[in-house]
Amino acid sequence: MALAHSYSSVKDFEGCPRRYHEVRILKKFKSKDTEATMYGTAVHKAFEERIRDDKPLPEHLAHYAPFVEPLTKATGEIRCEERMAIRADFTPCEFFDKAVWFRGIPDYLSINRDRGVARVVDYKTGKSSRYADLAQLELMAAMVMTHHPEVNLVKGALLFVVAGDIIKAEFPRSELATILSKWAGRADAIEQAVVLDVWNPRSSALCKFCPVSTCEYHRGN
Repeated sequence: MALAHSYSSVKDFEGCPRRYHEVRILKKFKSKDTEATMYGTAVHKAFEERIRDDKPLPEHLAHYAPFVEPLTKATGEIRCEERMAIRADFTPCEFFDKAVWFRGIPDYLSINRDRGVARVVDYKTGKSSRYADLAQLELMAAMVMTHHPEVNLVKGALLFVVAGDIIKAEFPRSELATILSKWAGRADAIEQAVVLDVWNPRSSALCKFCPVSTCEYHRGN
């Protein structure tokens, strides 16, 4: 089975192989929207429309202007929800290419070709930045550099708008091979699970939110 990976799918597998298998491969269960996920979707849409269409933020989200306004003023080419993908040989491809290996969609991307610098930003609506995962920015940076050979440095940021925090990281082109190798290893763990057809469940505090009601660790059992 050929799989198309992403940051979220890898995190899902590492969080619980059983959930990954039941939801993403067998598609027996669907993750349900919650108040928190719907709020996150609304924030993402409002930010995208502010940056792409110059549309004012809705009144109930106007207090997030200090996070989004600087993004509208970046020098260079600005893109929202840019779809990117790479093949297993680390070459760029279309998002739905038959040979796609990894996909990614940064919430915000700006490219200053003259300076060879790109910025990637992901919006977060969680209440805390304590467990911020820079690996998401790392993967997006690798995709940007793969698709845009003129970019030699990617500056990334996770905007925790509710928590009022910004987590930053930088990724030079000299780290590209290391980043791709790391993600190849994480993807390989999933591909080995497919070969062996072993999807052991992993109990955690997140089990109470899991849609896989047939699992022995489900909080409803």
